[in-house]
Amino acid sequence: MLQADLLENISETRYLSADNYRAYRTIMRIFYLEHQKMHYQMDRDAVLLLLRGQDVFADYTPEQLTLDLQQLVKWKNLTPIQDPRKPRTIAEFKNKQYQYMMSQTAIEIERLTITLENLSTRTAGLSVSPFRRIREDLYKAEQLDTLPLREANAWWQDLQEDFQRLSQNHQDFLREFYGPGMEMQMKSVDFIVYKQNLVRYLEDFIQDLQHSAAQIGAQLERFAPEQVTHILDLVRRSELEIPRPQSEQSPNWEAELQTRCQGVWQSLTDWFTGSDPAARQVLNVTNEVIRRAVQNAALLVQMENMGVSNKAELRHLLTLFAGFKTVEESHRLSALVFGAQQARHFTFDHIRESERIDLSPYDEPPMEYSLVPRTRTYKPRMDRSGFADKSAEKAAQRQKILEEERALRQEVMGYIRDGKLDLAALDTPVSPAVRTVFLSWVALANLSPDKRGQTQYGQSYTLKRRGNQTCQLRCTDGILTMPNCVLMFEEAGHV
Repeated sequence: MLQADLLENISETRYLSADNYRAYRTIMRIFYLEHQKMHYQMDRDAVLLLLRGQDVFADYTPEQLTLDLQQLVKWKNLTPIQDPRKPRTIAEFKNKQYQYMMSQTAIEIERLTITLENLSTRTAGLSVSPFRRIREDLYKAEQLDTLPLREANAWWQDLQEDFQRLSQNHQDFLREFYGPGMEMQMKSVDFIVYKQNLVRYLEDFIQDLQHSAAQIGAQLERFAPEQVTHILDLVRRSELEIPRPQSEQSPNWEAELQTRCQGVWQSLTDWFTGSDPAARQVLNVTNEVIRRAVQNAALLVQMENMGVSNKAELRHLLTLFAGFKTVEESHRLSALVFGAQQARHFTFDHIRESERIDLSPYDEPPMEYSLVPRTRTYKPRMDRSGFADKSAEKAAQRQKILEEERALRQEVMGYIRDGKLDLAALDTPVSPAVRTVFLSWVALANLSPDKRGQTQYGQSYTLKRRGNQTCQLRCTDGILTMPNCVLMFEEAGHV
């Protein structure tokens, strides 16, 4: 019988059929492609930069990405890791930054989707046999002219499978060292025994990688561009010789075939040659795994040795204490060995001139802080003084406000012509203050059943709209789209 837990819902596959599946699948594909390049962790900004490289997501906002990443974390497709860097501001402390890493289940699901798309993905364990087979395949490449097209096609398929196996085997093996399961294993005591075999295994792989990658790179560099073109042409002809149903061939099938063959050869060349080949990246990552394994084993050994008795050290300290003649000397040694026994902490609300944490208190200017006695009967002395005469300041402020109101009224009345204010016919941009007055008049008339209102200057007016049309009110700070309406003033002579 089937186990009950095998029939439960797999939450990691929900992003394939969710309502927002296009964004979810694009995000997961970006994580998978970067994972192939050994970029195992990415923050939100890095994902947003790669996501906006797609034309469909050119207007994608950081807020939308944050919600999508949180949903993928909820479905266990991504694992959030808090950024260990110290926050520099309160906003950074509140908005915690995270690094995101694909879960192992999500990697397998995304790899499955690529398998369904291409039906060509192969996986294998960590082995050096693909290096030997690729070297043999490249030796045969110089003799393709003497072989039938069928054998040339078989040679090409073997080369692709060996290269795909080589590209996949180190990822499958080394990926475990960046997952939470390996982190727990490397912290266990059993890892000390496992470490020796692991380091020896990886060192043998590194030696074979260095030797084989150099040989394969030299072989690829010996091929002239004309020879590469001839080899790919033989491969293309061998593929075309295979009979296939017309339903499996797209209109641009031959062009796609040629592009795919060129891409495979270019990827093979980039893996072994160039200024920064992928083989060197694999070498660096493997060395990093060895370093982490040795470091964790050393820490585990150190933790085991922490329980060793420090009897000799304590005996030496007691001898030093017994040899002192004064208590002051004993206090100084005690402070050196055990630290300060008593400490007083002072807090104050002084505003610092610099936020540098490495700045010494002696380098900052002094401040004065008034101490208040801790007694209930204490009352601070109050300085008795009369009220200051501020009538002149109030008069100046009142005069300034009246002048501003007078200037605003003059500017507003300048737009009323022949007893009406046509908002769509204004020829000059209006200021924000004038726009506020006009909108208040329109709002006041809309609240009245008869569409009538009265301005703050005493004029009565009627609001008339031109159907459902809209107009654009040009302002000094932009253009406002609003209903097309006219204010008709009843007492035009007094305006």
